[in-house]
Amino acid sequence: MQATLCIGYDVESDNARTTGLFIAAMTRVHEARGVPCTLFLKGKTLEKSAKHIKRLVGNPLFDLQQHTYSHLVFKRIECYCYRGKEIYGKDEPIDAIQKEVEKASQVCQKKLGFRPIGMTTPFAFYKGLTDRPDILKVLHDAGIRFTRSWGRNEEGYNPVSLDVQPFFYDEQGFPDMLECPANGWQDCIWRQEHGYKNRWDEKFNADLDEAAARGRYICLCQHDWSSIQEDPQMAMTAAIIDHARAAGARILSYKALYEEKMKERAK
Repeated sequence: MQATLCIGYDVESDNARTTGLFIAAMTRVHEARGVPCTLFLKGKTLEKSAKHIKRLVGNPLFDLQQHTYSHLVFKRIECYCYRGKEIYGKDEPIDAIQKEVEKASQVCQKKLGFRPIGMTTPFAFYKGLTDRPDILKVLHDAGIRFTRSWGRNEEGYNPVSLDVQPFFYDEQGFPDMLECPANGWQDCIWRQEHGYKNRWDEKFNADLDEAAARGRYICLCQHDWSSIQEDPQMAMTAAIIDHARAAGARILSYKALYEEKMKERAK
């Protein structure tokens, strides 16, 4: 089986200049290679950077989805990392989550002309949203049909094993909602631990080789602000794309992956 690489960018900077520089560099990298990706847009970022993001609307290489309105962390996270134990977020009231998701979709409708069907959750979680069917219902009611919310391992940190592959939330009562796990946040978490000047693409390419050997899905999770920090031309991202092609992996947007999985399910 052929490996599948999904590239997803969390576009969340509060600095419009930063987002603009990222959009310019990212567009050059992807258009030069004809490779698709998904941009998960934070609502507040879209409000500030709409002039940069609007340029991507209608381009088949760029799948635009949402990343909540203000980057609300839906539930409490215990993380055990090289710094020790850390706590992020809290278990937010369900109405607060509903407002975050709905407002982000409304901003997308107003600024870009459509409501998203996919989202990535801020910070991500161990086992995604398998333990929160109430949150899944909020997302489903808002029109969300695929998520990237499983982005932590049993220690609340990175990486997530390649054994964790995309799945539908059948057991939670949402058979048309797909979870697309994130295997790691190499562009920021790994770099915070090892230094921003280090070549994180080499680490990801080793994981990509394993995915290719096993015919697995693998996720490249990046961010607007950190993708261009110490790498303004996004040369490391370009190197990963080139490596993926050389390894025989196909590259899909998350929306394309969702549509493919739904077709498989309908057979």
